[in-house]
Amino acid sequence: MQTDINKGDFKPASFILILKFSTMQKHALLLVTLLPFVSHLSFVQAQNVQYENFGDITSVSQPDQSKWQQLKTAYNFSPADLNRRVTYNQEPVLNSPKSINLEGWRDEDVNAQLVVSAKKDISSLKVTISNLASDNGKTIDNKQCDAGFVYYVIADNSRGICAKKDNTSYNTIIVPDIVDYRSGSSFAKAYTNRPVWLKIRIPRDAAPGIYKGKITASFNGSSQSVDVLLKVSNNTMPTAENKKFFLELWQYPVAEADFYKVKPWSDEHFSLMRPAMQNLRSAGEDVITASFFWDAFNPSTRSADEMMIKPLKTQSGQWSYDFTNFDKWVNFMMDIGINKQITVFGMAPLNFKYYYYDEAQNKVESFQQGVNGAQYRQFWTSYLNAFQKHLQEKGWFDITTLAFSEKNPDVLKPLIGFIKSLNKNWKISFSGKYFPEIQKDVYDYSLISNEQIPENTIEDRRQKGFITTFYTSCWERFPNTFVMSDPVDATWLSWNAANRNMDGYLRYAYDYWTMRNIISDVRSNIASGDRFLIYPYGNSSVRFEMLKDGIEDYEKIMAKFGRNANTAATSSAIRINAPSGFKSTLSQFDFKKVNSNASRSQQIRQARALLE
Repeated sequence: MQTDINKGDFKPASFILILKFSTMQKHALLLVTLLPFVSHLSFVQAQNVQYENFGDITSVSQPDQSKWQQLKTAYNFSPADLNRRVTYNQEPVLNSPKSINLEGWRDEDVNAQLVVSAKKDISSLKVTISNLASDNGKTIDNKQCDAGFVYYVIADNSRGICAKKDNTSYNTIIVPDIVDYRSGSSFAKAYTNRPVWLKIRIPRDAAPGIYKGKITASFNGSSQSVDVLLKVSNNTMPTAENKKFFLELWQYPVAEADFYKVKPWSDEHFSLMRPAMQNLRSAGEDVITASFFWDAFNPSTRSADEMMIKPLKTQSGQWSYDFTNFDKWVNFMMDIGINKQITVFGMAPLNFKYYYYDEAQNKVESFQQGVNGAQYRQFWTSYLNAFQKHLQEKGWFDITTLAFSEKNPDVLKPLIGFIKSLNKNWKISFSGKYFPEIQKDVYDYSLISNEQIPENTIEDRRQKGFITTFYTSCWERFPNTFVMSDPVDATWLSWNAANRNMDGYLRYAYDYWTMRNIISDVRSNIASGDRFLIYPYGNSSVRFEMLKDGIEDYEKIMAKFGRNANTAATSSAIRINAPSGFKSTLSQFDFKKVNSNASRSQQIRQARALLE
């Protein structure tokens, strides 16, 4: 994680002296570590991806020749600030230092960004990283290092827009967001930049000390190198089993099937999803998102065979349930390593509409009714009883929650009462406003960002083993995780969780891909990027990498200051153990104190200095 960060929300990276980083990412199953037989299909398809296939963009972005003339050579390879978006073609990156300074704990990932600025076309750009060696002969193998090529997408400046208005225009922008770790080479057109994302995984058994190496960019018969200096601390990150941050990014497997144009729940479908879910696991995801019907949101009727769980009304009027696809999905995710919680949606969707396959009619039928309706109660009594039996047989009942989002007490109270009347041991997940009258019945409560649960209530919940997080959605202009958000915003969110004594963070969409041209154009009817944090074909994003950066900060805070008398790390213990200066700085990570003129990069830089 960088500690030398300049103010400049959404400004081009024009200069930098030395980057100093300290990141923590652990237990990573990286999206480049795919078994050959699993990844072959997705790899072949990825070769056809047309990155930056923009067409004519002269009205959006053009090279400033007065600035490009400052580049005295045809190419330049130099460091750039992770927290500042590098322009596509407006100006080159001309940082004079050819070195980056990094530091981190053992079992931590450290990140840096470098940029190739090209005045001539580069058809094949390759980046290699040497072994990192210390003066006392210790080595970090270059297999612990990854270089990802960063690609640009077309977006619009629509952050904070939940529904775009007709006859309203939004400024079109070109943003670096896709991070491709898989490809061995890249390209750069004349008078454009190609950012490179560097990730170094510090081994858990690495000896503390200073390690030195080089990262080299090769192109058009020449090469340029940047020195890498890595300081490995005596500190060691918590193991995966001891991590404290609770991460819940909702998954959309059917949306992925639609994007790839494959049959949902087929072997091909799972093979194509694997890289994205491995990347999700590397971030520390705790939850498997499931549904009683299709995906978490079900705006249209689909084939019954594509349902995650298929409720079937027989010709005799009896009910049966096919859990085949649900079991495939859960087992797939658990094999990847996401196994702490199964969260199931569908009992109270936005449209209060419910689906089943009618054997007599030979088609999918539906009905629409509130949670107090007689048909609703009859339908869900049978469904939940069968689901409970299946979960108990699989050994999954105790880790399963029934989930609802953004409902009011007039729906929540009777709904929770109904569920608990069937079995008081059902667990509930809810994301929305804070309602004191229901919190004691909500196992997993994710709060809207501008509200707060009293600290004593959070601590009571924690003592019961309950989970309390917060979420951002479409309306928060910043900090947030839109494509056009400042990169550091995603990191800031975990600092906010630590400040608010929260257990973690939720976002409603990890891979809800709804447009065919997502690799080059992410504009939609809502804010660009609101529905996804990663890209198809195993690609990550700048936003997702920065989100992981913040999660790692949270774990570091817990490891350093979060120990109470019982040696259990909690964010409430920070109030007791952390120095006053750190507590004062942490208190500034507050949505009510954020403004567009204050640099969140600078805020995090100062906080990390105290954390070290």
